[in-house]
Amino acid sequence: MRLNSLLLYFLISFLFGCSDNKIHNSKDFIFGTLIDIKIYGESKINAEKVSNDIFNEFHRLHKLLHPWDKSLITDINNAISEKKFISINNDEVITILRDAQRLENQTQNLFNPSIGKLIKLWGFHSNNYDQETIPNKETIQQLVSSNPSMQSIKIENGVLKSNNKNVQIDLGGYAKGYALDQAKKILIQNNVENALINIGGNILAFGKHGERNWVVGIQNPRKPNALATINLKPGWAIGTSGDYQRYIMVNNQRYSHLINPQTGYPGSKTQSATVLIAPSEYSGVLSDVFSKPLFITSKENKANIAKLLNIKNFLIVMDDKSILISESLNKKIHWEEDIDKKIITIL
Repeated sequence: MRLNSLLLYFLISFLFGCSDNKIHNSKDFIFGTLIDIKIYGESKINAEKVSNDIFNEFHRLHKLLHPWDKSLITDINNAISEKKFISINNDEVITILRDAQRLENQTQNLFNPSIGKLIKLWGFHSNNYDQETIPNKETIQQLVSSNPSMQSIKIENGVLKSNNKNVQIDLGGYAKGYALDQAKKILIQNNVENALINIGGNILAFGKHGERNWVVGIQNPRKPNALATINLKPGWAIGTSGDYQRYIMVNNQRYSHLINPQTGYPGSKTQSATVLIAPSEYSGVLSDVFSKPLFITSKENKANIAKLLNIKNFLIVMDDKSILISESLNKKIHWEEDIDKKIITIL
């Protein structure tokens, strides 16, 4: 685990007010990141029970959807690589895959969970990011030219097949958001009214922190503190894609795990992209997925992608430390640093 992850965790914990004795706080490490659950105003017994239910659900999803350890997803990938049919006796996974197909189309292929071979090639199918060289240019081009796409996956009567052996499903840009939406269902089922679920920076506010909204921080990509804070209203979700947790350094250049499916290379010239998503049944998924296209695409295209996806609230930190922020989100946040307003562009 990178130091930045740990510092971010302590930052978030501080901002969320762990000292409040009405908050029950539980932690775990799942999906390769720190999980923090805060439940407000419930008895210790009920809060512990609900927190454990949520953690158990997260562990189930982690085992079900893992992209390289033994899972149903790896079984599917093995079948695809051998151009074989595979029966999927799991309606949940079928629904997830079809949703991923829809989101790939919606994001103009900038969110593409079928590029697992590219992600592996860059060394990110591992818990240690210590690759010392970047992949061969010809190998990258060969994989990109093979056009891996979720659209090449066909599912009929529970049977999955694909005619593209270079398709390898990796739901790393989807699973945390999906888990947030599942956590929300568990909170509702248990009549919990106020909670905050944080999965490594993908955060869902459920209810309030007493009489006030939950306060969350937007991480500075290069410092162990918040760039800004925001009052997260009930039902809203926030998600950030950044180059500061999962990355490799080669010849003093940073390469993140956020791979552009259209080039085969990590997105560049962006340090982080944060989106704020209004309440919906799928706010968790959207907070996870929609930050990826904003991070990956070029600076000139970021506003267009935000408009295409109807992302009204976003904040993007570029590699020159300039900041692009939507007018709507600029009205909602509180800047935590003495930021030179000249570096901020309001879109």
